[in-house]
Amino acid sequence: MNSESTSPFDALARSNLNSAWGALAVDVLARLGVQTIVTSPGSRSTPLTVAAVRNPKVEALTILDERSASFFALGLAKSSRRPVGLVCTSGSALANYMPAVVESSMSGVPLILMTADRPPELQDCNSGQTIDQLKIYGDFTRFFHSLALPELTLMRYLRQTLVHAVFRSLQPAPGPVHLNFPFRDPLTPEPEQDAVCSTEYLEQAATVVARSCEAERPPGSFDSVVVERMASHRRGLIVVGAECPPEGDKAFSAAVIELAQKLGWPIIADALNPLRNQLSSEGVLITSYDAFLRQSRTADRLEPSCVLQIGSLPTSKVLRAWLARIDPVSFLLTRLGDNNDPLHRTAIPLYGGAQELNRSVPDREGDSTWLEVWEEAEQVTRKVIDGKLDEETSLFEGKVAWLISQHAPEGSKVFLANSMSVRYAEYFWKPNRRSLENFCNRGANGIDGTLSTAMGVAHGGASAILLTGDLAFLHDSNAFLARAQMRGSLTVVVINNSGSGIFEHLPIAECKEVFETYFATPQTVDIGKLCLAHGIPHRIVKSWPGFIELIRARLGAGIRVIEVPTDRKADVAQLRTLLQRIAEGDGQHS
Repeated sequence: MNSESTSPFDALARSNLNSAWGALAVDVLARLGVQTIVTSPGSRSTPLTVAAVRNPKVEALTILDERSASFFALGLAKSSRRPVGLVCTSGSALANYMPAVVESSMSGVPLILMTADRPPELQDCNSGQTIDQLKIYGDFTRFFHSLALPELTLMRYLRQTLVHAVFRSLQPAPGPVHLNFPFRDPLTPEPEQDAVCSTEYLEQAATVVARSCEAERPPGSFDSVVVERMASHRRGLIVVGAECPPEGDKAFSAAVIELAQKLGWPIIADALNPLRNQLSSEGVLITSYDAFLRQSRTADRLEPSCVLQIGSLPTSKVLRAWLARIDPVSFLLTRLGDNNDPLHRTAIPLYGGAQELNRSVPDREGDSTWLEVWEEAEQVTRKVIDGKLDEETSLFEGKVAWLISQHAPEGSKVFLANSMSVRYAEYFWKPNRRSLENFCNRGANGIDGTLSTAMGVAHGGASAILLTGDLAFLHDSNAFLARAQMRGSLTVVVINNSGSGIFEHLPIAECKEVFETYFATPQTVDIGKLCLAHGIPHRIVKSWPGFIELIRARLGAGIRVIEVPTDRKADVAQLRTLLQRIAEGDGQHS
């Protein structure tokens, strides 16, 4: 927090109107429960930036690049499960927020965007650093409002607009909101000869009724007939994809497990939901589905009559193809109110959370035979996966996620980059009781902002790990400029295979004349020297025992980079062979 003061309004009440307006805005956000505001340098945003720095109730961070700043805020909002504020100047600055706004919207993460703007008389006349900022993010925001120019008589209007904005960032579907703040000069908080207003006036104007960030969300209400129809199926399946539940990992996992017990159904759990790290002795948790569903006899035997999908679908193409082929009656549970079914199945949407649905489902007697066949497939396949990976001595990149799931310090936050990092985690992440928290930008599935988001996830925490490929890492390496702002511990594991491994699995890999230069795009950056330029410790892994030792060690505050050099071409062939052998091993229980 910032320096102590009896009131954030003491000096600003005697300053100019812009400063008082900014101070009121920041203090209202603080009273609503916003704890951190991430700023980037700029002139037009001065009233908001100075207010954030001077307010002892909020943590004010400064990050040079707006794109990095917005992804850092995104990661912090994911981790803290509360809105984070963003402040930038006018012009192209706010355009750099766009990728993070898209991800925030699609993954349901609350952000409060506060963009400074020029006044009306400087619009559409070639004034410097001026663009049309109205609704620049289109439908990706939950709420947009361009505020009036500061007026003393409009302080209550400012307060209530902020109250509404914070509420909309959280309910009914969490996501980004955009507030546009036009300011005339003077922008700096120079004292006026006469006080603009009294401290008491601003204190009264800032009064809010409730802390929106901590308000109880209204419970979901489900049609009892629909719930009964779902529960009537004895051979059902719960599928849980990427999920960052607002109620917390343990509460979410407990609700899903209890729901599965009531229904008598197994749970397919993607690596990006809490269930893989909250392993329970109750229920049947399925994690090796991508492998055994490749075996046609097993896939046919496991065909359900009903599927409950919670959140988005897992990454696995094998699972998606299987669900599309069998097309069972489906129920789609989502907090966001979006259509989360890319397979266009015969489906009934359910809007709410796992806890509310669990309370709506009565206890019933399940089909023990149905659970046994799923449990057998999981146990046999998991044994093969663990055996094959345990025997692997070469630096096969698929083994990295498997080892992190077993050796990361208990309670660590793990951020998985897109492309192959998240896919290897889905294939091989071992179920555990280590209370790890997994994160990923799976809203839009982009690689932009990977390092910045991971730094935001790590901020304020004890231990965090980023698993990323070299391209995703280099794409956002300027995030290291914010290393001094990050309070926490982040270990960056970079799988360096000299290019994009995911394209090796696509048909374009056969087009030799264009593939390497235009798709794999290998870079020539020396990662060790890049880290040296930023003063960040760097180690290259040469063996698995060395990697395990590095991952197990708890790092003090700061960032370190562990580089794992791999062979991209060899890894592709090795993964295909491994998955084929695992699928063949599944035949033991056919």
